[in-house]
Amino acid sequence: MRDIRFSIVVPAYAAGATLRRCLESIESQLCAGDEIIVVDDASRQPYGAIVAGLPARLLRLPVRSGAAAARNHGAAAAHADHLFFVDADVILSPGALQRARARLASGDWDAVFGSYDDRPAAVGLVSQFKNLAHHHFHQRSPGPIASFWSGCGAVRRDLFAAAGGFDSRRYRAASIEDVELGLRLSARGARILLDPKLCVTHLKRWTLLSFLRTDLLKRAIPWTELALERGGLPATLNFTWSQRIAAMIPLATLAALAMLRGTSTALALCAAAAWWLNADLFRLLHERGGPRLAIAGFFLQQLYYLNAWLGLAAGTLRYALRPANSRFQIPSSKSARQPQPATKLNGSGGSRGKRDSQSPQKPH
Repeated sequence: MRDIRFSIVVPAYAAGATLRRCLESIESQLCAGDEIIVVDDASRQPYGAIVAGLPARLLRLPVRSGAAAARNHGAAAAHADHLFFVDADVILSPGALQRARARLASGDWDAVFGSYDDRPAAVGLVSQFKNLAHHHFHQRSPGPIASFWSGCGAVRRDLFAAAGGFDSRRYRAASIEDVELGLRLSARGARILLDPKLCVTHLKRWTLLSFLRTDLLKRAIPWTELALERGGLPATLNFTWSQRIAAMIPLATLAALAMLRGTSTALALCAAAAWWLNADLFRLLHERGGPRLAIAGFFLQQLYYLNAWLGLAAGTLRYALRPANSRFQIPSSKSARQPQPATKLNGSGGSRGKRDSQSPQKPH
Protein backbone atom coordinates (compact mmCIF):
# COMPACT_ATOMS: atom_id res chain seq x y z
CA MET A 1 0.00 0.00 0.00
CA ARG A 2 1.20 3.49 -0.84
CA ASP A 3 1.95 6.18 1.72
CA ILE A 4 -0.78 8.80 1.23
CA ARG A 5 -0.31 12.41 2.33
CA PHE A 6 -2.97 15.09 1.97
CA SER A 7 -3.02 18.78 1.18
CA ILE A 8 -6.37 19.66 2.72
CA VAL A 9 -7.90 22.66 0.95
CA VAL A 10 -10.65 24.61 2.71
CA PRO A 11 -12.23 27.51 0.76
CA ALA A 12 -13.77 30.08 3.07
CA TYR A 13 -16.17 32.96 2.56
CA ALA A 14 -18.28 34.38 5.40
CA ALA A 15 -17.32 31.27 7.36
CA GLY A 16 -16.38 32.87 10.66
CA ALA A 17 -19.03 30.95 12.59
CA THR A 18 -17.91 27.49 11.44
CA LEU A 19 -14.31 27.63 10.20
CA ARG A 20 -12.62 27.05 13.56
CA ARG A 21 -14.66 23.92 14.28
CA CYS A 22 -13.95 22.63 10.79
CA LEU A 23 -10.19 23.14 11.13
CA GLU A 24 -10.05 21.60 14.59
CA SER A 25 -11.76 18.45 13.30
CA ILE A 26 -9.11 18.24 10.57
CA GLU A 27 -6.18 18.95 12.89
CA SER A 28 -7.07 16.04 15.15
CA GLN A 29 -6.64 13.61 12.25
CA LEU A 30 -3.46 14.91 10.60
CA CYS A 31 -0.49 12.67 9.90
CA ALA A 32 3.10 13.69 9.29
CA GLY A 33 3.37 15.26 5.85
CA ASP A 34 -0.23 16.49 5.74
CA GLU A 35 -0.98 20.19 5.43
CA ILE A 36 -4.04 22.43 5.74
CA ILE A 37 -4.53 25.29 3.29
CA VAL A 38 -7.30 27.78 4.02
CA VAL A 39 -8.18 30.03 1.08
CA ASP A 40 -9.96 33.23 2.06
CA ASP A 41 -12.16 34.21 -0.87
CA ALA A 42 -11.84 37.94 -0.13
CA SER A 43 -14.10 37.75 2.90
CA ARG A 44 -14.91 40.89 4.83
CA GLN A 45 -14.17 39.13 8.10
CA PRO A 46 -10.49 38.42 8.91
CA TYR A 47 -9.58 34.78 9.41
CA GLY A 48 -6.14 35.33 10.92
CA ALA A 49 -7.39 35.03 14.49
CA ILE A 50 -9.44 31.93 13.62
CA VAL A 51 -6.51 30.15 12.02
CA ALA A 52 -4.00 31.30 14.67
CA GLY A 53 -2.52 28.40 16.62
CA LEU A 54 -3.60 25.81 14.05
CA PRO A 55 -1.24 24.06 11.61
CA ALA A 56 -2.72 25.82 8.60
CA ARG A 57 -1.55 28.19 5.90
CA LEU A 58 -3.88 31.07 5.16
CA LEU A 59 -4.05 32.34 1.57
CA ARG A 60 -6.23 35.20 0.41
CA LEU A 61 -7.69 36.01 -2.97
CA PRO A 62 -7.61 39.76 -3.78
CA VAL A 63 -11.21 39.78 -5.06
CA ARG A 64 -14.10 37.41 -4.48
CA SER A 65 -13.77 34.71 -7.13
CA GLY A 66 -15.97 31.83 -5.95
CA ALA A 67 -15.39 28.48 -4.31
CA ALA A 68 -14.08 26.85 -7.50
CA ALA A 69 -11.37 29.48 -7.93
CA ALA A 70 -10.51 29.33 -4.22
CA ARG A 71 -10.05 25.57 -4.37
CA ASN A 72 -7.90 25.88 -7.48
CA HIS A 73 -5.79 28.51 -5.72
CA GLY A 74 -5.25 26.20 -2.78
CA ALA A 75 -4.46 23.25 -5.05
CA ALA A 76 -1.80 25.32 -6.83
CA ALA A 77 -0.05 25.92 -3.49
CA ALA A 78 -0.31 22.28 -2.37
CA HIS A 79 2.73 20.12 -1.66
CA ALA A 80 1.19 16.67 -1.15
CA ASP A 81 0.39 14.24 -3.95
CA HIS A 82 -3.29 14.09 -2.97
CA LEU A 83 -5.77 16.92 -2.52
CA PHE A 84 -8.53 16.65 0.07
CA PHE A 85 -11.27 19.25 -0.36
CA VAL A 86 -13.36 20.12 2.69
CA ASP A 87 -16.08 22.77 2.95
CA ALA A 88 -15.70 25.35 5.71
CA ASP A 89 -19.12 24.54 7.18
CA VAL A 90 -18.56 20.85 7.94
CA ILE A 91 -16.90 18.81 10.68
CA LEU A 92 -14.97 15.71 9.67
CA SER A 93 -16.19 12.55 11.36
CA PRO A 94 -13.56 10.71 13.44
CA GLY A 95 -11.30 8.63 11.22
CA ALA A 96 -12.39 10.31 7.99
CA LEU A 97 -8.88 11.15 6.80
CA GLN A 98 -7.62 7.69 7.66
CA ARG A 99 -10.50 6.07 5.79
CA ALA A 100 -9.80 8.17 2.69
CA ARG A 101 -6.09 7.29 2.96
CA ALA A 102 -6.87 3.59 3.05
CA ARG A 103 -9.14 3.80 0.00
CA LEU A 104 -6.56 5.67 -2.06
CA ALA A 105 -3.58 3.67 -0.79
CA SER A 106 -5.15 0.45 -2.08
CA GLY A 107 -4.40 1.60 -5.63
CA ASP A 108 -7.94 0.78 -6.73
CA TRP A 109 -9.19 4.38 -6.71
CA ASP A 110 -7.97 7.76 -7.93
CA ALA A 111 -10.54 9.80 -6.02
CA VAL A 112 -12.99 9.23 -3.20
CA PHE A 113 -15.78 11.24 -1.63
CA GLY A 114 -18.44 10.73 0.99
CA SER A 115 -21.59 12.37 2.30
CA TYR A 116 -23.15 14.34 5.11
CA ASP A 117 -23.89 12.22 8.16
CA ASP A 118 -27.38 11.64 9.55
CA ARG A 119 -26.91 14.02 12.48
CA PRO A 120 -27.03 17.53 10.95
CA ALA A 121 -26.21 20.25 13.45
CA ALA A 122 -28.74 22.84 12.30
CA VAL A 123 -32.22 22.58 13.77
CA GLY A 124 -35.41 23.43 11.89
CA LEU A 125 -37.51 21.38 9.51
CA VAL A 126 -35.97 22.70 6.31
CA SER A 127 -32.38 22.32 7.55
CA GLN A 128 -33.00 18.81 8.81
CA PHE A 129 -34.76 17.78 5.60
CA LYS A 130 -32.18 19.28 3.26
CA ASN A 131 -29.17 17.78 5.00
CA LEU A 132 -30.76 14.37 5.60
CA ALA A 133 -31.94 14.17 1.98
CA HIS A 134 -28.36 14.77 0.79
CA HIS A 135 -27.17 12.06 3.20
CA HIS A 136 -29.85 9.65 1.98
CA PHE A 137 -29.14 9.93 -1.73
CA HIS A 138 -25.38 9.63 -1.26
CA GLN A 139 -25.77 6.66 1.07
CA ARG A 140 -27.84 4.74 -1.47
CA SER A 141 -25.25 5.13 -4.26
CA PRO A 142 -22.04 3.52 -2.94
CA GLY A 143 -19.29 2.25 -5.21
CA PRO A 144 -17.83 3.45 -8.52
CA ILE A 145 -19.38 6.68 -9.73
CA ALA A 146 -18.83 9.32 -12.42
CA SER A 147 -19.10 12.29 -10.08
CA PHE A 148 -17.28 14.13 -7.30
CA TRP A 149 -18.20 16.07 -4.17
CA SER A 150 -15.97 18.83 -2.82
CA GLY A 151 -17.67 18.95 0.58
CA CYS A 152 -15.53 15.97 1.59
CA GLY A 153 -13.57 14.53 -1.31
CA ALA A 154 -10.00 13.56 -2.14
CA VAL A 155 -8.30 13.20 -5.52
CA ARG A 156 -4.82 12.64 -6.90
CA ARG A 157 -3.24 16.02 -7.50
CA ASP A 158 -1.72 15.07 -10.86
CA LEU A 159 -5.10 13.96 -12.23
CA PHE A 160 -6.77 17.07 -10.85
CA ALA A 161 -4.22 19.26 -12.63
CA ALA A 162 -4.35 17.29 -15.87
CA ALA A 163 -8.15 17.56 -15.97
CA GLY A 164 -7.95 21.33 -15.57
CA GLY A 165 -9.18 21.65 -11.98
CA PHE A 166 -12.54 23.15 -11.12
CA ASP A 167 -14.06 25.29 -13.86
CA SER A 168 -13.98 28.66 -12.12
CA ARG A 169 -14.84 30.59 -15.28
CA ARG A 170 -18.15 28.84 -15.65
CA TYR A 171 -18.97 28.43 -11.96
CA ARG A 172 -18.26 31.79 -10.36
CA ALA A 173 -20.47 30.90 -7.40
CA ALA A 174 -20.74 27.58 -5.57
CA SER A 175 -22.82 25.32 -7.78
CA ILE A 176 -22.18 21.95 -9.43
CA GLU A 177 -18.51 22.62 -10.22
CA ASP A 178 -17.51 19.48 -8.30
CA VAL A 179 -19.95 17.26 -10.21
CA GLU A 180 -18.73 18.67 -13.51
CA LEU A 181 -15.13 18.00 -12.46
CA GLY A 182 -16.04 14.42 -11.61
CA LEU A 183 -17.54 13.91 -15.06
CA ARG A 184 -14.34 15.20 -16.66
CA LEU A 185 -12.16 13.03 -14.44
CA SER A 186 -14.24 9.97 -15.28
CA ALA A 187 -14.07 10.76 -19.00
CA ARG A 188 -10.29 10.64 -18.68
CA GLY A 189 -10.40 7.20 -17.08
CA ALA A 190 -10.13 8.16 -13.41
CA ARG A 191 -11.70 5.72 -10.95
CA ILE A 192 -13.89 7.54 -8.43
CA LEU A 193 -15.43 5.93 -5.36
CA LEU A 194 -18.42 7.09 -3.33
CA ASP A 195 -17.72 5.76 0.16
CA PRO A 196 -20.86 6.17 2.31
CA LYS A 197 -18.84 5.72 5.51
CA LEU A 198 -16.70 8.77 4.76
CA CYS A 199 -18.89 11.35 6.49
CA VAL A 200 -18.97 14.93 7.67
CA THR A 201 -21.45 16.79 9.86
CA HIS A 202 -23.03 19.75 8.08
CA LEU A 203 -23.35 22.94 10.12
CA LYS A 204 -25.33 25.00 7.62
CA ARG A 205 -28.77 26.35 8.43
CA TRP A 206 -31.29 26.33 5.59
CA THR A 207 -34.41 28.43 5.20
CA LEU A 208 -37.23 27.67 2.79
CA LEU A 209 -36.12 30.56 0.58
CA SER A 210 -32.45 29.57 0.54
CA PHE A 211 -33.41 25.95 -0.14
CA LEU A 212 -35.58 26.84 -3.14
CA ARG A 213 -33.22 29.50 -4.50
CA THR A 214 -30.14 27.29 -4.24
CA ASP A 215 -31.77 24.25 -5.79
CA LEU A 216 -33.17 26.31 -8.66
CA LEU A 217 -30.29 28.63 -9.52
CA LYS A 218 -27.27 26.58 -8.45
CA ARG A 219 -28.52 23.06 -9.05
CA ALA A 220 -31.46 22.56 -11.42
CA ILE A 221 -30.59 25.16 -14.06
CA PRO A 222 -26.86 24.32 -14.35
CA TRP A 223 -27.69 20.59 -14.17
CA THR A 224 -30.03 21.01 -17.13
CA GLU A 225 -27.45 22.90 -19.18
CA LEU A 226 -24.79 20.31 -18.38
CA ALA A 227 -27.14 17.46 -19.34
CA LEU A 228 -27.99 19.11 -22.66
CA GLU A 229 -24.30 19.56 -23.45
CA ARG A 230 -23.50 15.96 -22.63
CA GLY A 231 -26.65 14.41 -24.07
CA GLY A 232 -27.66 13.08 -20.67
CA LEU A 233 -26.29 12.39 -17.20
CA PRO A 234 -25.50 9.17 -15.30
CA ALA A 235 -28.51 7.59 -13.57
CA THR A 236 -27.02 7.91 -10.08
CA LEU A 237 -27.68 9.91 -6.89
CA ASN A 238 -30.72 12.15 -7.57
CA PHE A 239 -30.96 10.97 -11.19
CA THR A 240 -31.89 7.32 -10.72
CA TRP A 241 -34.88 6.13 -12.70
CA SER A 242 -37.00 5.90 -9.56
CA GLN A 243 -36.25 9.57 -8.88
CA ARG A 244 -37.13 10.55 -12.43
CA ILE A 245 -40.46 8.79 -12.00
CA ALA A 246 -40.97 10.37 -8.58
CA ALA A 247 -40.44 13.81 -10.14
CA MET A 248 -43.48 13.17 -12.33
CA ILE A 249 -45.82 12.71 -9.36
CA PRO A 250 -46.14 16.41 -8.40
CA LEU A 251 -47.06 17.22 -12.00
CA ALA A 252 -49.72 14.52 -11.91
CA THR A 253 -50.94 15.97 -8.62
CA LEU A 254 -51.32 19.42 -10.15
CA ALA A 255 -53.21 17.86 -13.04
CA ALA A 256 -55.50 16.09 -10.57
CA LEU A 257 -56.18 19.36 -8.78
CA ALA A 258 -57.19 20.88 -12.10
CA MET A 259 -59.73 18.13 -12.74
CA LEU A 260 -63.39 18.76 -12.00
CA ARG A 261 -64.15 15.11 -11.21
CA GLY A 262 -62.31 12.27 -9.59
CA THR A 263 -59.93 14.58 -7.76
CA SER A 264 -59.98 12.74 -4.43
CA THR A 265 -59.09 9.38 -5.93
CA ALA A 266 -56.39 10.86 -8.15
CA LEU A 267 -54.85 12.78 -5.27
CA ALA A 268 -54.83 9.70 -3.08
CA LEU A 269 -53.10 7.67 -5.79
CA CYS A 270 -50.52 10.42 -6.33
CA ALA A 271 -49.81 10.70 -2.61
CA ALA A 272 -49.43 6.93 -2.27
CA ALA A 273 -47.04 6.76 -5.22
CA ALA A 274 -45.02 9.73 -3.95
CA TRP A 275 -44.66 8.13 -0.53
CA TRP A 276 -43.77 4.70 -1.91
CA LEU A 277 -41.08 5.97 -4.29
CA ASN A 278 -39.22 7.72 -1.46
CA ALA A 279 -40.29 5.55 1.46
CA ASP A 280 -36.69 5.06 2.65
CA LEU A 281 -36.12 8.81 2.79
CA PHE A 282 -39.32 9.48 4.72
CA ARG A 283 -38.50 6.61 7.07
CA LEU A 284 -35.13 8.24 7.79
CA LEU A 285 -36.80 11.58 8.43
CA HIS A 286 -39.22 9.90 10.83
CA GLU A 287 -36.36 8.23 12.69
CA ARG A 288 -34.51 11.51 13.11
CA GLY A 289 -37.37 13.95 13.66
CA GLY A 290 -40.56 12.02 14.21
CA PRO A 291 -43.87 12.39 12.32
CA ARG A 292 -43.52 16.16 12.07
CA LEU A 293 -40.27 15.99 10.09
CA ALA A 294 -41.51 13.07 7.98
CA ILE A 295 -44.70 14.90 6.96
CA ALA A 296 -42.87 18.18 6.35
CA GLY A 297 -40.23 16.28 4.38
CA PHE A 298 -42.87 14.69 2.18
CA PHE A 299 -44.18 18.09 1.08
CA LEU A 300 -40.69 19.61 0.82
CA GLN A 301 -39.64 16.74 -1.45
CA GLN A 302 -42.60 17.41 -3.75
CA LEU A 303 -41.70 21.09 -3.75
CA TYR A 304 -38.14 20.11 -4.61
CA TYR A 305 -39.40 18.24 -7.68
CA LEU A 306 -41.56 21.16 -8.84
CA ASN A 307 -38.57 23.45 -8.39
CA ALA A 308 -36.53 21.03 -10.49
CA TRP A 309 -39.13 21.18 -13.29
CA LEU A 310 -38.91 24.97 -13.22
CA GLY A 311 -35.13 24.68 -13.43
CA LEU A 312 -35.45 22.25 -16.34
CA ALA A 313 -37.56 24.76 -18.27
CA ALA A 314 -35.30 27.71 -17.43
CA GLY A 315 -32.11 25.76 -18.14
CA THR A 316 -33.43 24.50 -21.47
CA LEU A 317 -34.42 28.03 -22.49
CA ARG A 318 -31.05 29.45 -21.48
CA TYR A 319 -29.25 26.74 -23.40
CA ALA A 320 -31.41 27.26 -26.51
CA LEU A 321 -30.84 31.02 -26.50
CA ARG A 322 -27.07 30.75 -26.34
CA PRO A 323 -25.09 31.21 -29.56
CA ALA A 324 -23.74 27.83 -30.60
CA ASN A 325 -20.15 29.00 -30.35
CA SER A 326 -20.64 30.17 -26.74
CA ARG A 327 -21.83 26.82 -25.41
CA PHE A 328 -19.45 25.03 -23.13
CA GLN A 329 -18.05 21.80 -24.45
CA ILE A 330 -17.05 18.80 -22.37
CA PRO A 331 -13.36 18.23 -23.12
CA SER A 332 -12.37 14.79 -24.32
CA SER A 333 -9.41 12.95 -22.84
CA LYS A 334 -7.29 14.26 -25.73
CA SER A 335 -8.45 17.86 -25.59
CA ALA A 336 -8.90 18.47 -21.86
CA ARG A 337 -7.65 21.78 -20.62
CA GLN A 338 -4.10 21.74 -19.32
CA PRO A 339 -2.99 23.46 -16.09
CA GLN A 340 -1.83 27.05 -16.24
CA PRO A 341 1.29 28.61 -14.69
CA ALA A 342 1.28 28.82 -10.91
CA THR A 343 1.86 32.57 -10.93
CA LYS A 344 -1.57 33.29 -12.36
CA LEU A 345 -4.98 33.01 -10.81
CA ASN A 346 -6.96 30.62 -12.92
CA GLY A 347 -9.99 32.22 -14.50
CA SER A 348 -11.00 29.29 -16.66
CA GLY A 349 -11.05 26.43 -14.25
CA GLY A 350 -7.51 25.12 -14.73
CA SER A 351 -5.22 24.16 -11.89
CA ARG A 352 -2.03 26.10 -11.69
CA GLY A 353 0.27 23.26 -10.77
CA LYS A 354 3.04 22.02 -13.03
CA ARG A 355 2.07 19.53 -15.66
CA ASP A 356 2.69 15.99 -14.51
CA SER A 357 4.72 13.88 -16.88
CA GLN A 358 2.47 10.88 -16.32
CA SER A 359 -0.32 10.48 -18.84
CA PRO A 360 -3.73 11.12 -17.27
CA GLN A 361 -5.10 8.48 -19.63
CA LYS A 362 -3.78 5.70 -17.40
CA PRO A 363 -4.45 6.45 -13.75
CA HIS A 364 -3.20 3.93 -11.26
